[in-house]
Amino acid sequence: MKYKKIGIFEISALTLGTVSLGIPYGVFSGQQQPDTGVAGQLLRAASKYGISSFDTAREYGIAEQLLGTLVADGLSAGTAIVSKFKITADAVTRPALAKQQAFDSVRESLCRLNLGQLPFCLFHMVSGYDPNAVCAVVPGILESLIQEGLIAYGGISLDNLTELKTFAALPAIKVLQVPVNIWDQRLMGDPVWETLAAQEKIIFARSVFLKGLLLQRPEELSGDLKAAAYFIEQLALFAKACDMSVAGFCFSYVRDLPGITSIVFGAETLQQLEENIGLLNGKRIPADVLEKAKACFKGVPENVLIPRSWKL
Repeated sequence: MKYKKIGIFEISALTLGTVSLGIPYGVFSGQQQPDTGVAGQLLRAASKYGISSFDTAREYGIAEQLLGTLVADGLSAGTAIVSKFKITADAVTRPALAKQQAFDSVRESLCRLNLGQLPFCLFHMVSGYDPNAVCAVVPGILESLIQEGLIAYGGISLDNLTELKTFAALPAIKVLQVPVNIWDQRLMGDPVWETLAAQEKIIFARSVFLKGLLLQRPEELSGDLKAAAYFIEQLALFAKACDMSVAGFCFSYVRDLPGITSIVFGAETLQQLEENIGLLNGKRIPADVLEKAKACFKGVPENVLIPRSWKL
């Protein structure tokens, strides 16, 4: 397991996401929230396997409390815990209200997590908010949170390329969480990604399997996701050409992108946890196959790439 040292914190190449531990999150058959006992076992096992970074948020149900129990049990002070806050739509244009909501949210997270300071704090961007309006208020909030000692590093969790272009160059944004997967070639085709890699921002890549869609069987898709069937079939062929599993192919693609600090992944069972850790050591995708795959997946419909737009 590789690590990136940021201050006193160590970010492991894998970050365990906790959303599926805290709330019902699955979309497809077989995806189920584990009970609190199993969730606690998963968190402890991840730590023992060398995972030193965990992703959570206020809106992830009991996820912060579960992590807080791990902290209380003696988790290393260098563990890189990432949590997030939101502000309401009316607060976006009211800086004082936005700051109050952010501070209240972060203090609540600290209480749930049993922490005195949040290592990494991200603003959880809402798709309907004006990026420019958010840009005018959030950096100042993050700087204030740092000055008050409530957080160590600030950043933003994004959904799309437009948001990335708006926030990437801001000095207050040290950390970015971005959806990245083999099907979504929009980010990789834009110069902003090369700029990010050169700036050495901390980049957490989430949605490696596109909420599990990339691992589904084409014949089991419903609603507008039927449009994804062809691309699932092509993905399987590309993986087979490399003698790789589909999961391994998807994982290696993201792992080997320039600028990625850590891959955020979810696990609902110990077996899934161990399988994902194993994928970290998978082989590289041959260059010729990779180029063919990238060209193919430029044709994936945009609505398929955005889980919130799915109509199953």
